[in-house]
Amino acid sequence: MHDSFQALLHLVIPEGVSDYFKLVDHKAEANSIHIYLEELNSIPLEYQSNRLQSKGFFDEVILQDFPLRGREVFLHVKRRRWLNLDSNKVVFRNWEVVAKGTRITQDFAAFLKLSADTKAHSLQTIGSFYGVNGKKLQRYYRDKLSDYSLWEHKENARKGLVFEQNMGPFLSIDETSLSHGELYTVVTNKQAKGKAGTLVAIMEGTKSETIIPLLQKLSLKQRNKVQEITLDLAGNMSLIAKKCFPNATRVIDRFHVQQLATEALQEIRIKYRWQAIDAENQAIEDAKTAQVTYCPPVLSNGDTLKQLLARSRYLLYKKEDNWTAEQAQRAGLLFEKYPDLRKAYELTQKLSWIFSTTTDKLYAFARLAKWNELVEQSGFKSFNTLSRTIINHHQHILNYFDNKSTNASAESFNAKIKAFRAQYRGVGNVNFFLFRLAKLYA
Repeated sequence: MHDSFQALLHLVIPEGVSDYFKLVDHKAEANSIHIYLEELNSIPLEYQSNRLQSKGFFDEVILQDFPLRGREVFLHVKRRRWLNLDSNKVVFRNWEVVAKGTRITQDFAAFLKLSADTKAHSLQTIGSFYGVNGKKLQRYYRDKLSDYSLWEHKENARKGLVFEQNMGPFLSIDETSLSHGELYTVVTNKQAKGKAGTLVAIMEGTKSETIIPLLQKLSLKQRNKVQEITLDLAGNMSLIAKKCFPNATRVIDRFHVQQLATEALQEIRIKYRWQAIDAENQAIEDAKTAQVTYCPPVLSNGDTLKQLLARSRYLLYKKEDNWTAEQAQRAGLLFEKYPDLRKAYELTQKLSWIFSTTTDKLYAFARLAKWNELVEQSGFKSFNTLSRTIINHHQHILNYFDNKSTNASAESFNAKIKAFRAQYRGVGNVNFFLFRLAKLYA
């Protein structure tokens, strides 16, 4: 059995090690496997011409290798030393089994480095996958396994990174928050589809006066090749796009416009909810004065008025066709009690319908004009604000109808950044985080 395990060792431990070590013990625990190895008394090649006398072993070293069947694998290695009788010095075999500066075998370290370089997981998560202490892997990767220490942007990455090789004809620009309210402006290449080559630039802040000089480091020839750039309604983003990509058509993302309509609708719902809460508080106080027990009126679906308004939040985001039976019943009661909410909901859905079904820019212009008339007739202040926003930005909003381009790719990429950063929070500085981001997407 021992010989069989020794033979199996060739497949388990790093290549070449079993030729110079013998198995002296092994132990399997619930979550780990321990293999005990002692170096054979085999004279190193470079000392074949010398007289060597074995002097026992160095202290045991514990190395971590690839996990087996979900269990961590630890190699307990005792290296032999010899006394060179010719020089009276202690000598030993020169081993390169361990990745420099770590306690991980070279093969395993190379595998972990590849995982860190190509997977959008935190180092904590990668470590947990392969049975390595997350904090230890973070330290190993930052200091030894990666080329972070040699990275040219190590000291100033947070100020801004640009990757001209990732430029393309169709770009998106948006802002994202890395952590603690740190806002960054991100420019992405849509054609890369969120994979390597996506990141064109990531720059600290959102002020046009700081972002424009950084983007202008990209060659004018490349910037002039940009045909279209999608963005939100922010004036600074529009100015950045105009100054840095002068030949690009600016397209305001339809979903940002629709989001404003949804927020205007929810504002009306919230206003009525506060009124319902206030009315209920007054009713409770009146009941106390009259020394009676207050019982709030219950609607046919079991909601109180306050609950009806609170629980209607999500159904107002959805099309009527997508309501569940329960949501349809709740919507019926809501609109019966509050006709203004029905009118506001219909305005929101009408705007969505214009973006979804219109294919011609001229028709879109006419339909948006009619929608603005309906808004004026409604008298809703928040919708009037939205209407003025659409009028002020109508040219760039209407550009959507040329190619149906949206900023969805930028939003998706920003979501990846935020998820990645959330896993990474508390691990290291922003420069190191941006290094890993560049490894994945630049």
